[in-house]
Amino acid sequence: MIRIVFVSMLASSAAFADETIVVLDKAPDPPAVPDRDRALGDAPFVTVIHPDDHPATASVADAVGQAVGAQTRSLGGLGAYESVTVRGAPPGHTAVLIDGVPIARIAAVTTDLGRFPLDAFGQVELYRGAVPIELGGAGVGGALNLVTRLGRGEHGERIEASAGVGSFGARHVRLHYGDDYGDLKTSTTLGYQGATGDYTYYSDNGTQLDTSDDSYKKRVNNRFDQVDLASRVGRGTDAAGLRLAYKDQGLPGSAEQPSVAASLVTFDGIGDARDAIEVGPALAKQLVYGLVERQHLRDPMGELGLGAQARDYLTLSGGAQSTWILPVDRHRASAGVELRADRFSDRDAGGASAALIGDRIGGALLAAFDVVADPDARIVITPAFRLDLVRTSPTPLTVGPMALQPVPARDDAVPSPRVSVRAAVTDDISIKASAGWYVRLPTLIELFGDRGTILGTPALLPERGPSADAGFVIAPARAFHIPNGDLPEIVLDRLFLECAGFATRAHDTIAFVPTSGFAFHAANIADAMSYGLELVGSARIAHTVSLTANYTHLVTEQLVPDPAFDGKPLPREPGDQIYARADVVRSIFSGWFDTSWQSDTFVDQAALQRIPARTLLGAGLRVEVVAHLGVSVSVANLADVRTEQLPLVPPPRPGLDSVPTPLADYAGFPLPGRSYYFALDWSHR
Repeated sequence: MIRIVFVSMLASSAAFADETIVVLDKAPDPPAVPDRDRALGDAPFVTVIHPDDHPATASVADAVGQAVGAQTRSLGGLGAYESVTVRGAPPGHTAVLIDGVPIARIAAVTTDLGRFPLDAFGQVELYRGAVPIELGGAGVGGALNLVTRLGRGEHGERIEASAGVGSFGARHVRLHYGDDYGDLKTSTTLGYQGATGDYTYYSDNGTQLDTSDDSYKKRVNNRFDQVDLASRVGRGTDAAGLRLAYKDQGLPGSAEQPSVAASLVTFDGIGDARDAIEVGPALAKQLVYGLVERQHLRDPMGELGLGAQARDYLTLSGGAQSTWILPVDRHRASAGVELRADRFSDRDAGGASAALIGDRIGGALLAAFDVVADPDARIVITPAFRLDLVRTSPTPLTVGPMALQPVPARDDAVPSPRVSVRAAVTDDISIKASAGWYVRLPTLIELFGDRGTILGTPALLPERGPSADAGFVIAPARAFHIPNGDLPEIVLDRLFLECAGFATRAHDTIAFVPTSGFAFHAANIADAMSYGLELVGSARIAHTVSLTANYTHLVTEQLVPDPAFDGKPLPREPGDQIYARADVVRSIFSGWFDTSWQSDTFVDQAALQRIPARTLLGAGLRVEVVAHLGVSVSVANLADVRTEQLPLVPPPRPGLDSVPTPLADYAGFPLPGRSYYFALDWSHR
């Protein structure tokens, strides 16, 4: 069995050659938890997510939302827009990369992770807090790196195919081919996914205290169709690939303001090439990439804005990076340079006005030094620094008091210093800590507005702030054999325990503030404090039953002059989240059951509108009917939760101390009840 493992260069002084190695693992059933080397050896806290642990229809956002410290926000239903927040930071503070290539954020602050099927990748890496400098200037939320699998599968598969159908018109077909030609590895994936999304949801008709007009309504304009194609080839540290995706989706709106005709068509293309060459004792790694995203928005009935409109958006990005790694005795020095250029245009498809075009060019200098504090590499201290220099050329301001007035180009210098420490107490226990300063630049739309609903604010300050974390990881390499009297002994393996505390102090948070009419303008509204605790544990019993659970405790506080908001929690950030899962794997059968719970939270800045706590259950099973052919079924929202009881404090009148509240995302978009999905999967060596 060949398994690609990404191992931190901090794990040992012998690992300075490169950060990607191939490990031959001939043990059919290793006793250690998967990705043990990453968990113990990487200086930041990192969660590695594998597609095999999730249903066939799962998006990247769905899977990441189950990880410790992360939360998903969506427009509701399969294929909807989804973003991820990490450790209470806004979505824009979590950088998203594909095979190390940063997704463009010149116009939008975050990326729609709902458009990335999870099984189109080999694994997803979630960095919480500190991020390797070569992955860019990430925000306080960390970074998310989507990694393509090269070569054959875990059990030598060259061809893998799956197809399925489910509730609310859900369907998918996916074909993957990967092979090894000596040291050359390839990967090609073609997939289709879609749904009608016409589920029913509970509506209080906008009258929370009057239940007489409550009813169930059908979600409309919630369909989507998506096709994606990815191909990649690599030899050792050299690799190149191309990824294309097309998605046509309806924009259903919120429960209170549904839209029936608005739609969005998106085309994405990402290409990159990288290599690594030895120059004397140094290793030089190069990366070049290009991205294109074209979107067409239709709102013929004016349901999303101030009137009917048809808009074309185009984002172009390109960049290059060179990083040099040099061993210095038992230490290691790294230095690099990046160049990047982005262009965004907003064109009226009807030709009524000229296109709005904005550009952003920039470069970055990065450096790090791994100080191995003892000969056995038990303690590694890594100070690092990244400096981004960016010039943003404005689009014209079309609305507001500065409309049609010239706006000068904007220059920003963005420093991101940090330091991380990893101490290997034993071969199975590591202690980690990091602290740094992170910045998010305003987007073009935040700075210069759009065609009517958003007013530009050229003087916006970047969001910025310090962030720190500390904790430990325990991951034994061996199994534990527990005597059981006259019965066979109990084997306990794949043990894992991780605990991390974190804190962030954010300055000049950017938000859209309503003005007169229906217009908004971007403003630096507040400072905020966030701190909390992350806890993850897992184990396998008798090589059959695997148990895993994670818990996140988050405390947030707004720090603003306005007494109505000062000291109140940040909107849409639950204070407590728990996820637990049990897997049973036996011969040709496997099954799983999971549960997630989130505490209540507030949706407004004044902490007056509350969303109640909720518990959701899921289950699934798979049977291999013949060799390499499996049949599976999964059930989401097993208990068919449609509503939650919202306590009313104080009660508005005697006998009315709670009301039914629709099950919804924290942004207010309704979520479906119980749903089923049936799938076939086949593989061939």
